[in-house]
Amino acid sequence: MMHTAMQGGTMVLREGDDMAEDPRRVAETPEVMRRRLRVALRKARDKKDLTQRNAAEALDWSVSKVIRIEQGAVAITPVDLRALLQVYGVTDQGLVEELVGLARESKRPSWERYRDVYAPASLGFFGHEAAAKTIKSYEPAFVPGLLQTQEYAEEIMRELGVPEEQIDLKVEGRIERQGLLDREPQAHLHFILGEAALSREVGSRHVMMRQLDWIRKLGERPGISLQVLPFSAGAHPHVGGAFTILEFEDENLDDLLYLEDAAGARTFREEPEVLSDYYKTFSLLEGRATSPGDLNTVLEKIEAARFSDAAEPLTASSTSR
Repeated sequence: MMHTAMQGGTMVLREGDDMAEDPRRVAETPEVMRRRLRVALRKARDKKDLTQRNAAEALDWSVSKVIRIEQGAVAITPVDLRALLQVYGVTDQGLVEELVGLARESKRPSWERYRDVYAPASLGFFGHEAAAKTIKSYEPAFVPGLLQTQEYAEEIMRELGVPEEQIDLKVEGRIERQGLLDREPQAHLHFILGEAALSREVGSRHVMMRQLDWIRKLGERPGISLQVLPFSAGAHPHVGGAFTILEFEDENLDDLLYLEDAAGARTFREEPEVLSDYYKTFSLLEGRATSPGDLNTVLEKIEAARFSDAAEPLTASSTSR
């Protein structure tokens, strides 16, 4: 049985009757705690064969309150949680205290300091990303945020029109996300980058050379797979949109899909058909992309063709002749 316990102010998973800590587990973020609590409440209600209306009537609540709690739209207090668990017939005191602990800890601020510069969907994704077991990411147009150097991040934000007064805080948030690259235990990270993402000059040639060198170094780390999708791979589903799939250690947590494109940032959690479509696309891209072992060779070719002193990249003036 899986339990949770407090350690230095952080909720840590413990496994087994002896409550021995499993060092392979990742300390949970507030976002993941909220998801675990929602899943547990829905399962307890289903096991008791109650509808949301039944639960609301038993506690003299509105149905909308139960719905909002299960959707995570509102937090639940320990008092309300204990009352709800009693209605659901949850009598295991250890489980009750575990869920109350999740409710308390999930209220801790997470990425709130960045709420003025990132969309709510992005902030929620960052919290889940930090607790993921596996991250699969496809980025066709730009270097993904987790792989960006600070100067690349600053330049790309300027070129995309981010207000100057927001850039420092956005870059700070991006650097904070990159902390998971050094996390122990490390998540398995699998990136597929479009050739355009590595060939498009951002800032200057020197900025790009340093960015590609950083990608080269990351590719040497265990647990990080980096592939490049060449232009010759042709068109494919979702050709223009970046997407990321997160997988979690807890089998009760559904995988999470994050999309970031012209329509904005959004997440999908409990839509298996949508997730299946993107899993198929990622598998397709993996088969068409270069091997992780060929990363250095691919980067050298791109550097020579696009960013070396001898390179003659296509420019607007050359196309107007």
